[in-house]
Amino acid sequence: MFPSKNKQINYALKITELMLLYCYKKNKTKNFAKLINDECDIYRKTDLYNLRKKVFYKDSKKKWTKITKKIEELAKLNRNDFLKKSLRLLNPYLINRIKKNKTLVEYNTSAKFGCFDFSIVNKKVDLHMPVFRFIDPQYSGKKFFTSYQKFILRSEDLLNLISFVRKKYPSLSYVQMGSWMNQYEQFRVLFPKSWLPNGKIKKKNSIAWWGQFLKSDGDINMKLYRKFKKNLRFEYSGIFYQCKIRELYKHLKKIKND
Repeated sequence: MFPSKNKQINYALKITELMLLYCYKKNKTKNFAKLINDECDIYRKTDLYNLRKKVFYKDSKKKWTKITKKIEELAKLNRNDFLKKSLRLLNPYLINRIKKNKTLVEYNTSAKFGCFDFSIVNKKVDLHMPVFRFIDPQYSGKKFFTSYQKFILRSEDLLNLISFVRKKYPSLSYVQMGSWMNQYEQFRVLFPKSWLPNGKIKKKNSIAWWGQFLKSDGDINMKLYRKFKKNLRFEYSGIFYQCKIRELYKHLKKIKND
């Protein structure tokens, strides 16, 4: 079932709070406009942004620029006043997005291979996992699945994707993915032991970093929320991992046949 509007609003407000605190901390060493736009994606959570077309709505970019300048001025205040006044400024735009039924990128429910999708980047298969429930939407809400059953469903999704890639792009050798999930044990078991960091890091204004604060029911992960609010450090990093396609295929086939 899709998250209730109350859960969506609670998540949007709390993740924005964390992003604002992150900008406040980094503001002394980095350009504020770049922080709020390139390391956070608050703008995507407002009703000023067209998520489908990946652009601001007409005349909304100017409004967002004015908002960010006001927030940058507020960063001269103490932490509590900065947060309170910045949220007061942003909250109407965050709440209005939910009320208008304009969903967040975190609530995507479609992918070509169950809960996985991919693109080709620098001659590598670049994996994406855009479905927030970590499970193929066709199964969502129909019955209760154990962790193991979800794991099997995810491994089948990934096997279907890799099988497709091997046929359509036989010349490609490597598969990669940039996400916090690479450091999450329940996700990493989908991959062979050769699934290791390749030295690249995903851009921070994405769910590759901030997605770790989202629970499978669409609400905020309060444990990570409290921890991040206290130390402003990510539990998991959006690091790229990779391995050879044939090694991943072999690993997934073994899971299927066991």
